[in-house]
Amino acid sequence: MTNTKAMETPSLAKLRSQFEKQEQLNTEEALQLIHRAHDIMDKEANVLYLDAPVVVFGDIHGQFFDLMKLLDKCKFFHPSFAESDQTLLFLGDYVDRGAFSCEVMLFLLCMKIHYPTRVFLLRGNHECEAISSFYGFRLECKGKYGLSVYYHFTQCFQALPLAAVVSASEGRVFCVHAGLSPSLKSLSDIDAIERRQEPATTGALCDLLWSDPVPEYEGEVEEPPSTIAAAPRQQIDSPDTMKWRPNGVRGCSFYYNCTAVYDFLTANNLMCMVRAHEMQDEGYLFHFSSPAYFDLDTRPSKEFPPVISVFSAANYCDTYGNMAAYLVIQKTSNRFDVEQTQHAVHPYPRSFRQSEGIWATFQATLPYIPASKDFFESMAQLNHVPKSGNTTSTDETLQSGDRDDAEKPPDANGGSRRRLTRRNSYEKHPQALSKQLDAITEEWKTQREEVSTPTRRASLHQREVVDVSFTPKEIEVLKLIFALMDTDGDLKLGADEIARFIKRILGETINEQRAQRYVQALDYNQDGHVDLNDLLSCAALLKKRYNSRMSTVSILSRWLPWTSTACVLAGVFFLYRRFGRRYRWVKQLSMLVLTLIAISFYSTRRRIK
Repeated sequence: MTNTKAMETPSLAKLRSQFEKQEQLNTEEALQLIHRAHDIMDKEANVLYLDAPVVVFGDIHGQFFDLMKLLDKCKFFHPSFAESDQTLLFLGDYVDRGAFSCEVMLFLLCMKIHYPTRVFLLRGNHECEAISSFYGFRLECKGKYGLSVYYHFTQCFQALPLAAVVSASEGRVFCVHAGLSPSLKSLSDIDAIERRQEPATTGALCDLLWSDPVPEYEGEVEEPPSTIAAAPRQQIDSPDTMKWRPNGVRGCSFYYNCTAVYDFLTANNLMCMVRAHEMQDEGYLFHFSSPAYFDLDTRPSKEFPPVISVFSAANYCDTYGNMAAYLVIQKTSNRFDVEQTQHAVHPYPRSFRQSEGIWATFQATLPYIPASKDFFESMAQLNHVPKSGNTTSTDETLQSGDRDDAEKPPDANGGSRRRLTRRNSYEKHPQALSKQLDAITEEWKTQREEVSTPTRRASLHQREVVDVSFTPKEIEVLKLIFALMDTDGDLKLGADEIARFIKRILGETINEQRAQRYVQALDYNQDGHVDLNDLLSCAALLKKRYNSRMSTVSILSRWLPWTSTACVLAGVFFLYRRFGRRYRWVKQLSMLVLTLIAISFYSTRRRIK
């Protein structure tokens, strides 16, 4: 990487204080941290070999204040840490979703610089350009530091190691972000991977970052998120016998079963595997640990579950109400210690250029989309959605101010909370998600050509929408807007998602009543939910109105010069008839004006031709 002018690395205490006050580094300081950490990690092998005690953290996802709470709990900031032999290992997914991804990434890189042999960062599936540009980090970084810094981050991502082996008295523990691959039989196979690249949607690198253990509970097998209820989980009695099967939920990679895990662990003299990648209600989960798996277990030592998932982003997306956890692999004791925390109170990000920049990007391609929440208000007016309740009072019941919302986990009966049973990661690979969204846009284009029996509301605007077309760029931006709102990835928008989008992207707060009103406003076909189809229809309606106004303006702008010319000619003719014979200068002025008008008319005709 390009070296920046040498400057002193900020202390962790100073950097923490700065970020907690939402003060940014300057660009040179940010690049300095990225480059120094990159140079350190680039020299590390694909597989790290560490000695216990090791504290293992799962996904962080831009939740800086939760990260600080976790580090406080494990006494990282205590003076005794420098004297101890404890190592910190992070399993990836530092960015996206949360509003403080830049702060999380820069702080972790600063930790790496201060403790190069005590702090280790593995790569997660979000540490690449394809994913982080789709799920929010690119937009955040563009608003805070600019796109140049973002691309330096993506280069740094490629330097992150892929796995770690922790040696303890009882045996060795394999640590990785997601899981295993059918093409990887040994640790040396992982070391042979060329990691300094963008991961493809297939292959060993993809599998280490994207694979999942096969679901073990009823209701977790290839079901869309909206169908998962908050019922107690029922464990499946008989183990899955297929070692590898396609991971339809992710849209890439595989599910691996217990046999695939046992084979890899046994072949490489490993005791168990610790991974992240999936949100867990309690912050952690033991896999393949029920008696149904005992007869299949080929490991010499069966004292630990073969797979342990750990997730360290509490109340993920400010929605799911889950706990965070980290795992302590002890040096001598015959156990792993799991430490759990609730979510940290955190502010909303302060208004910075991100909001204006994001919406300016939208409007550069979609000039017919009104700025700010006026878009939702415009659709409410066009679709005749009545105002309900006192929406002019403080809009703070759903998303409350700067800090209060973090103290209120979602209602256990709420729509998002109902999907908490085990969120078997509904974050698809952008390629797979784009295919689904592309299918919707193609279907929408086809449906516009054949007007079937529309609903009463749709019939009011159907003719206006039918003959509207979008450019490929417009389609891409509309899909991006939809993806930014659809935080749970179920391809349907709820009131909580719309409110969060308005707060985080537009910097405005709305209450629950207004959020429900906006859901009704966007539900173009009145089928009870808002999908991409509805958003495209709403955008088409606005584009039709916009084009109509622009056409009127164009006509006026075309005829206004000639109307003005006619008025000038009439005035000149009047002056000439009234005063031309009496005052010679009036006659000369009249002739000059007529000459200029004739020249202008001739020039205009030539331009038109």
